[in-house]
Amino acid sequence: MFGKSSTIRKYKYKLRPALAKRYGGSVTYTKAQVDKTIDVMGFNKKHIHYAYFMYCDIATYKANLPEGESLESMNNTITNISGIGVLGVLLGSSMFSDIDSGSDGGGDGGFGGGDGGAF
Repeated sequence: MFGKSSTIRKYKYKLRPALAKRYGGSVTYTKAQVDKTIDVMGFNKKHIHYAYFMYCDIATYKANLPEGESLESMNNTITNISGIGVLGVLLGSSMFSDIDSGSDGGGDGGFGGGDGGAF
């Protein structure tokens, strides 16, 4: 778990500022932007689906969700590692159930947060 935890911490705390510096402040980023920034920063890509979950739109992270992993389990992992999950901060529990069941939740589809302060 150490490698996974370390990678997720880097994604959560270092990737957001790097994305904002490279591409401007945004709620979500494209898969290509996340991939390129992770490459440039030299981060481990084994758990890149967590970066997509944190910074890309719903379609991107759902298309890259590994088999046997749910959005809820990913959010729980992020919460356990850093004390605060992506979905809990931005959506609230009622919207999370809509997203996990396949609805788009009615928002803009991003979970990256606008100012980077939540992560």
